[in-house]
Formats: sequence, structure tokens, C-alpha cells
Amino acid sequence: YWLEPEIARKMSRSVNEHLASIVRAHPDRFVALAHVPLQAPEAAAEELDYCVRQLGFRGAEIGTNVVGTEISRGRDEFWRKAHELDIVVFMHPNGFTGGERLADHYFTNVIGNPLDTTVAVAHLVFDGVLERFPKLKLVAAHGGGYVAHYPARMDHVWGARADARTVLKKRPRQSLAKLYFDTIVFDREQLRHLVNLWGADHILVGTDYPYDMGMYDPRGFVGECAFLKDADRAKILGLNAARLLKITSRLSSMGIRPATAPSSGRPAKKRSRR
Repeated sequence: YWLEPEIARKMSRSVNEHLASIVRAHPDRFVALAHVPLQAPEAAAEELDYCVRQLGFRGAEIGTNVVGTEISRGRDEFWRKAHELDIVVFMHPNGFTGGERLADHYFTNVIGNPLDTTVAVAHLVFDGVLERFPKLKLVAAHGGGYVAHYPARMDHVWGARADARTVLKKRPRQSLAKLYFDTIVFDREQLRHLVNLWGADHILVGTDYPYDMGMYDPRGFVGECAFLKDADRAKILGLNAARLLKITSRLSSMGIRPATAPSSGRPAKKRSRR
């Protein structure tokens, strides 16, 4: 995100073409998310369109800020394209920008990563991105940071202060309810809280493998949650991701008719009934 836009555009294309080659080599194992130059929103939208329509990608992965600026401001070209294409956007923190107090004890990751996700999601909510693009499919890593667990405080400030309602028309909770969260929370009670707040339909299994802060047995972590019904466990362990990523083989095996991913800029021809 710190590169000149044209260099970033070329680098994104190179990365995406490489990802596409991996998917072509192993189509039964992988789908790809696009890398986009978010510092240049128009170019980001164009790259996303190319990746989805031409390369068959299922979404995009983005960071939580662009060199300290909010991803919720001045980037509607990208959000509009993601909304139009009906694809998933996975948001992963790329470092907390105010981290002077987080230098010790790996706090840059332990506290900083979920905190940056929290700040980014809060701006996306209060800047109205999720209201302007109501069908946007946004996944927030690490259980959504802290914001997913504290919607009541956001609702309160929206009702109590006019400066929290300059853009957002409805309570923050209504925007938060559109988000998806992964299971990288390291504690089953915290996962229970996520499920109770937002529903099993909005929780996806996460790993962060092979990093030191990853979960190396994510299936066991979810599988041993006694509070989950079998149907909800199946959703979290794969069915929700299959829906979002339009993995037709997985959905078909479950007897579910999947939506089709966009393949070109032209509308499909209507078939006449006889």
C-alpha cells in the first residue's frame, strides 16, 4: 500500500497471475482471493473485476488501513465493485498504526492486530460503507478483533451523540450483523459469545497457519464446542465458507444449489419457455 499506484497495480497483477496458476494446478484444493492496490481505488476496482471475471477468483483480501488512512473513506469504487460482483472481502490487519506503546511482549500482534481490525470495522460502520453497500460480504479476521464483542457501546454512542450519526442512519449493530468473523479467538467461551451475538451462519473456521499466533487444530477447536448443534458446527467448519466462496462441489454434496459466480461483463441470455 505504500508503493506508487502504478507499481502497486503491476505488482498486484503479478501476484494475482501467480495465484491463478496455483489454482489451475490444483483446482480441487484451492480458490483465490485477489490482491488489489487499495491506495488507488479505481485501479483496485479494475483489478478485482479482472480477477473475478477473467481468472475466476472468489473475492479479495485487504488490509485494515492504507498507510494509516481509513479503508472506509475515499474508496467507494472498490467497495462498489465488490458489492456488484457479489464476492467476499477478507480483511486482515496489516499492523496497528499507533503502536509506540506496543513494542514489548509481542503486543504489536497480541493487542495491535485485533485493535487495528476493531478501528477499521468501526470506521466502516460509522462511515456508512455497510449501509451504502448492504449486500457486501466482509470477513473480519481474529474474531473481528474487539468490536464484534462490544456492539452495545457502539449503539449507545450512536444514540447519545450527534457526531456519531453524521453518516450512519441506523444503529451500528445493524451494520455489524452483516459481517462475518473467523474462529481465531483461542477460547471456546469467546466463540460461544460470537455465535450467540451474530449467529453460526456468520462464523468461519480460521487458522492463521503456519504463524506462531495461528491455531493448529481448528477443526478440533470447533468440533469440541459442546454448545454447537451439529448443523451449526458443519456451517462453521466449511459450509459457510463454501457459500461465500461459491465452492459448488461442496455445496452440491450437501444438496444445496449454489449461486453462480460472475464470469463476464455481459448479462446471460434468457431462455424462452416452450
